Amino acid sequence: MSRLLFQQKSAPKPYIRAGALPCIHFWFHVPSMSSQQLSPTRVISSVNDAIRCLFPKAKKKKTGEHGSSLHDNSTGEDHKCVPINSLSDDILLEIFNRCRLSAINSLSDDVLLDISNRHRLFFFPNGLIVDTWDWHRLTHVCRRWRYLIFASPRRLDLRFLCTYGTPVRRALDYWPALPISIQYGEVRKRTSLTLKDEDNIIAALEHPARTSKIQLALTNSLFDKLSALKQQPFPALEHFLLISRGGGKLSALPSTILCESAPRLRVLFFDRIPFPMLPKLLLSTKDLVLLQLMMIPSSGYFSPESLVTSLSGMTQLKTLYIEFASPSSRPNRRSVPPLRRAVLSTLTQFTFRGISEYLEDVVAGIDAPALGYFNVKLFNQLMFDVPQLHQFISRAEKLRGFGRVTLDSSKNGVSITLAQPGGADTRGPLSLQIACKPLDWQVSSMAEICNQCSNLFSRVEELKIRAYFLQPARQEEIGVLEWLELFRPFTTVSSLYVSEFLGPLVAAVLEDAADGPVMEVLPALRLLRFEDSRESVPVDKFVTARRPTLNVHYGDLRTAQSSLGARLLSYVRSL
Repeated sequence: MSRLLFQQKSAPKPYIRAGALPCIHFWFHVPSMSSQQLSPTRVISSVNDAIRCLFPKAKKKKTGEHGSSLHDNSTGEDHKCVPINSLSDDILLEIFNRCRLSAINSLSDDVLLDISNRHRLFFFPNGLIVDTWDWHRLTHVCRRWRYLIFASPRRLDLRFLCTYGTPVRRALDYWPALPISIQYGEVRKRTSLTLKDEDNIIAALEHPARTSKIQLALTNSLFDKLSALKQQPFPALEHFLLISRGGGKLSALPSTILCESAPRLRVLFFDRIPFPMLPKLLLSTKDLVLLQLMMIPSSGYFSPESLVTSLSGMTQLKTLYIEFASPSSRPNRRSVPPLRRAVLSTLTQFTFRGISEYLEDVVAGIDAPALGYFNVKLFNQLMFDVPQLHQFISRAEKLRGFGRVTLDSSKNGVSITLAQPGGADTRGPLSLQIACKPLDWQVSSMAEICNQCSNLFSRVEELKIRAYFLQPARQEEIGVLEWLELFRPFTTVSSLYVSEFLGPLVAAVLEDAADGPVMEVLPALRLLRFEDSRESVPVDKFVTARRPTLNVHYGDLRTAQSSLGARLLSYVRSL
């Protein structure tokens, strides 16, 4: 099959309008092949390479009456040049469509990196979801291209982009009635909205039947204008993203927003937006794929029962992110687990930030059999009672049988991460964090939760305990019983790694355990590794009691280097 390649080349005036894009030509390997023999299949097979404009070192050669050719210095081959206007409409449309896909997917690697490093937020580094492309530039090349593009709006996914600097009212008068994508305000950039921008937003929202995406950074003045806008349904809305940029606290969104109906909504993202009637809107969003609610203020609180009810009808939901801004967002009383749970068969990622009582009420009412990523961060509490959390995790097949546990203590809290040996220490498929600062609270809180979820550790063979940016602590600040309770559920651990900050504390605990029934503490332990020196972490009595099965290593250089890298990563994440 012939491989086709693009070259951007200035075309004669009859083929291009002034100021438009350069005309595009094809080069292909078979000199005898005519343009009529080119099929969409042949074009599709190599159009991705063509878009990248390969052969940058090629030199043009003169040929006979059939046109020009190209000589590639890297291969020594000559390629015939055929004008793109000689191709059929189907081939041109497929080329345009591949240009669209190339434009949208050009940052795919950055997206994957962003998802990995930023709690799996589905945004590009500049904070905007890219779902539009510069199709309007192609319409200026020639009349034929313009006709083809406007005749295929769905195939090419044409949308009118309303963003900074767009003269919306004037443009809507002369452009075709295409779906409208409103994009003002980025997630991690603060671009100010001018009065003209706000007027353009209102002008675009006056066409609700055409609006397919709304992404707004809400200021106080824009919020007032939206509240005064006549409430109408948005039957074509697919993406709804609101970010609070108000200097003070925003008032709650009106309950009638979108007329409580968005049947085609697929992405819903709120950041610091109070909307207590959100579950009522969610009842109409059966096709929702991503629901991300960040930093929910107390004025936007909704009950866990109403959330579960709204989730029960979502058959395509893949990502759920619920984050409350403060521990004051809590249910008045613990609810009775429902007799029948809602099954979210497509849910693969679930992130929660809040208090344990709220989480308990949510997970008691749902099942997520395909869940492969579960991250929980709890506010500090005096006691943790999480029986429903344990049962919810046990019902997810992909969150079972982990072989490694990492306990990380930092200045902001403590976390436990479960993963398979050989994977990343800091980003496992299952993790739980508690926001408490004193080390004794961290140890006792984590011991309480680990013992309630002991079945999760039935196959764990490797346990790492690390502490970063902590002042050296005294053993009397933390009782031996708290440490022993923390070790209790890890009955299958054969390898224990302890960082330099916690080495003396853990060593003192193990030495005290040697005076009692020593085999009850980590009974399967075979390897004990400290990053500290032998003199600073004496464990002679414990080692003597466990001989000859226990080996002890001190100050391993590779472990210290790995610890430094993890420490830097933990510091960056805490910023």
